Amino acid sequence: MRRSIGAFALLAGVGVLSALSPVARAATGAAGTVAAPAGGSPSPSPRSLGDFGVRLVDVPVSEAGNPRALHYIIDELPTGSVIHRRILLLSNERKVVRFSVYADAAHITDGLFVGDSGATPSELTAWTSVQRSSVTLAPGKTALDMITIRVPKGAAKGEHYGVIWVQQRAQPKPGAKFGVSEVARVGVRVYLEVTRGGVPPTKYEITSVTGRWLASGQPVVVARVRNTGGRAVDLSGTLRLTDGPGRTRSGPFPAQKIVTLAPGQSWDVTFAPPKSLPEGSWRATVSLVSGMTVATGTATVQLLPTAATPSGLSVMTWVWLSLGGLALVLVLVMGRYALWHRRRAVAS
Repeated sequence: MRRSIGAFALLAGVGVLSALSPVARAATGAAGTVAAPAGGSPSPSPRSLGDFGVRLVDVPVSEAGNPRALHYIIDELPTGSVIHRRILLLSNERKVVRFSVYADAAHITDGLFVGDSGATPSELTAWTSVQRSSVTLAPGKTALDMITIRVPKGAAKGEHYGVIWVQQRAQPKPGAKFGVSEVARVGVRVYLEVTRGGVPPTKYEITSVTGRWLASGQPVVVARVRNTGGRAVDLSGTLRLTDGPGRTRSGPFPAQKIVTLAPGQSWDVTFAPPKSLPEGSWRATVSLVSGMTVATGTATVQLLPTAATPSGLSVMTWVWLSLGGLALVLVLVMGRYALWHRRRAVAS
């Protein structure tokens, strides 16, 4: 059994958990929530589904200095190992509510960690059990639940992804015309590496830094990142601009969203400086962090507004005007040729 540090002991001892591990809330979408798949559960309605949340309580001793481990269940285990992690449920509903707790499959795509729709099975969900699959809470109350993961002998080597969902379901009201159930859920991600003789490295690299000016007047700087290691990464970071017009500098500016990459994947991390940024050439320095791993990339970018189309007309308008002009020229040429041919025929 792997040793873990209880969140409450960690809070009392070094005072970092409350700052780095916020509660993931269903109604507010705070940090730590997991993206739902396209076409999945509908968004919660404030009228019928209230405010509830979940957070991780236990952190492995080996990951105590890793900020990601305060948000998510992250561990490296050989086959035949067992871990236990507690989660804290809390409800700010106005009535007594029953919550479902269950493990679900997950995948990483397009820079997002996505929990699958419903209770989708996977290798990891087969290894995962929940002590209390149903928890009933009164308004303002909390409860602890225990998650157990047992990695069997012969389990596939590599990183496995999942999510522990806490879900509330609102049934249709009696007499309603449509029998649609509303579902709200919030979860804790699981990144579990099954090892056999060593833990793969966490590495990623910034392959390019480019800049452009959107038609809306918003300058953006984009860092292309590739995960070159053997573990998933959750990338956040900052952009600093120096050597701008008149030797000005600006920033730091935070990334617009956290980007998650599985090994081998690439995606863009985007930064949006203010629209008041002076246009021109800038030296862009991007610093990205995932857990305790940091990468930096620097490049000179041109942040210049796109040249406006003459008279403010759209591109398609100018295309049609050009085609119309060309047709008119052809008509005039053919008319002159016909007139010349007629005069020549009369003269002969």
